[in-house]
Amino acid sequence: MSERSWYLGGRAIALLTRLWRLTIRIHAENRAVLVPPYVLALWHGRILGSLMDNFDSRCVTMASQSNDGALAAGIVEGLGLRAMRGSSSRGGRDALREMEGAIAAGAPFAALTVDGPKGPWRKVKPGIIVLARQLGLPIIPVTNTCTRPLLLRSWDRMVLPRPFSRVVVRYGQPISPAELRGQDAIERIASALETLTQELDSEMLGRALWPPR
Repeated sequence: MSERSWYLGGRAIALLTRLWRLTIRIHAENRAVLVPPYVLALWHGRILGSLMDNFDSRCVTMASQSNDGALAAGIVEGLGLRAMRGSSSRGGRDALREMEGAIAAGAPFAALTVDGPKGPWRKVKPGIIVLARQLGLPIIPVTNTCTRPLLLRSWDRMVLPRPFSRVVVRYGQPISPAELRGQDAIERIASALETLTQELDSEMLGRALWPPR
């Protein structure tokens, strides 16, 4: 299949995702912290619930320069977001520069799966720190869980809400640019995401969906 075919396949999946969203009850917590512009940080395996809370937001994100990336770009653009093509292994710097330009031109926020596109699982990569430092913007961790989760056997142990689930999306406290200048910046983001995710799972389900990091 050509990259164009993968992209069109992503657009078809986006349409199905919009239909899926009609069966889901979304509740977002702590949205008061979302003062544009900012940078959202999330685990790859918790992407779907957060996407469902941000359809048609025109935020900017990143998709890799591969067939999988073309599929992802088709999905996110079909859901009203903008995808810049690049990853930690190829084209990442150019994609980050495009994201910086989009924010400067008025995009409300950027969103990055900090362990994407292919892992290692729950290991934060430095791209989000580079982006936030360059723009002088806070990083806001976000996670989600649901009442009827389906846990995939993928590298990211992706959590999917079954139809008619209740999804809770929780936004954490912003991490300021000043807090991103130390050598512990990566661990600060990872710890914030881990704590947010474990606490939400425990509150919603009485157990953690993922083992401790």
